[in-house]
Amino acid sequence: MEGTCKAAVWTGKKEICVTDVKLPECKEDGMIIKVDAASICGTDLHVFRDKPSVPTILGHEVCGTIVEMGKHANKSIKCYTGTLKVGDRINLYPWITCGTCRSCLRFGAGACGVCENSFVYGLPYECLGMSGKPVMSSSVEEAPYIKGGFSEYMYILPGTYVWKVPDTMPASVASLLDPMAVAVRAVELAQRSPGVLEDVLNCNGTALVIGDGQIGALVSAVLRKLGINKILIAGGREERLSVAQAVSKADAVMNYHKQSLEERRAIVDAYTDGFGADVVFQCVGNAQAFRDGIDLMRSVGTLVEVGNIASTAPVSFDPARDLCSKHATYIGMSVNTPSAFDKAFHMLLNYEELGLEKLLTHRCTLDTLSDTMLNSGAPSYIKGWVDFSK
Repeated sequence: MEGTCKAAVWTGKKEICVTDVKLPECKEDGMIIKVDAASICGTDLHVFRDKPSVPTILGHEVCGTIVEMGKHANKSIKCYTGTLKVGDRINLYPWITCGTCRSCLRFGAGACGVCENSFVYGLPYECLGMSGKPVMSSSVEEAPYIKGGFSEYMYILPGTYVWKVPDTMPASVASLLDPMAVAVRAVELAQRSPGVLEDVLNCNGTALVIGDGQIGALVSAVLRKLGINKILIAGGREERLSVAQAVSKADAVMNYHKQSLEERRAIVDAYTDGFGADVVFQCVGNAQAFRDGIDLMRSVGTLVEVGNIASTAPVSFDPARDLCSKHATYIGMSVNTPSAFDKAFHMLLNYEELGLEKLLTHRCTLDTLSDTMLNSGAPSYIKGWVDFSK
């Protein structure tokens, strides 16, 4: 392709400049998509508040239509759903791992968060807090320039995992693949082999989800689809709690800003005969929420920590009471895989049944993207997305 395209470039603290960016040559092993929809990730909102190391097009939750592809693209780009062609709509796994470092050799190519030499669409490598070296700069000044989703066009590099999006699925829903994969992986981590003593996530179990944002709502939806007996959600905003309950058919919701821990414990006990939640999924970036999850979890329970991925304040933890005596399992999550994304893709196919479009609360354009990100703290905000059809 020749010429330029319009893109929202992250240039400074809370600063996005909508400008023209050069279009790259499509290499034999790559492809170019016209972006149809790009969702705003919580990571975008987090890093946006800092100064970028290089001018970068943010955005990695993307659905787009292939407009150009190299003759070897079907060999170099890894599609779970068959052969690709111009005109196909795709969504993608945003990490490219090297496949050769010690972590890749041990945990498998594609496992993000452990590869020592990664590339992530729409994020400078320096933002990841990882050791190793970047395999490519995220700068808009270095080819292939358009390496993030907040752009009219986006370059798809060799080594990328992708899925073909059904014609009937809205592009906005397809852009939810990444957060759905986070939810799917969180639920995976709580599962055990049948008959194991610690197997508490099953059809007779009670799950407590702390968090009424996109991840909490999607975790709850996945749990409901898997047939978990009772689902309880704790959150802090009534509007978001209402949506989370709608997509998951949760049995009860609690507001931790209005109800004390003792009041919430009484609700959990009422659904569990006083034992506490079998599994807690902690999806809030607040350390106290982790402490609350411990207190609301039963003995021989499992807690999956998803929300506190950024640095927070420490909380009290008694290894005797909270770990050994409780025979508790605590699992932290930051690493994901293409396999979990593939499961998430198939979960997305149930978008109408789950009502996932309810999560897409704030639609914007490239020109209004910055305002949407700055106002993401609004009570009704769950998920913002850029609509390129406008």
